[in-house]
Amino acid sequence: MALLIQPGTPAREIQPANGRAFTLAEMQAFVEGYIEIVRLPDGRAIVINEEGKLRQMPLNPEATILAAPRIAPDFIVGPALVCTWNEAGGS
Repeated sequence: MALLIQPGTPAREIQPANGRAFTLAEMQAFVEGYIEIVRLPDGRAIVINEEGKLRQMPLNPEATILAAPRIAPDFIVGPALVCTWNEAGGS
């Protein structure tokens, strides 16, 4: 089960519409724009808005903590989708 982490609200479980992998359109809708996919050390992926900082989206502390080993000292803003690498379209 994937998690949608939005700043200021509790994370919620979601799943791909087809039950297997998120489509590009689904991921773009969740993060509110163009996507960037970051592979996490545990094999999962975090999908974020690649223009989040330019658009001045709010800080996402929970997503930043999850991605810290991969992105430090950077930070994540806006909604983030945490899912398996395969759910993000990886192979």
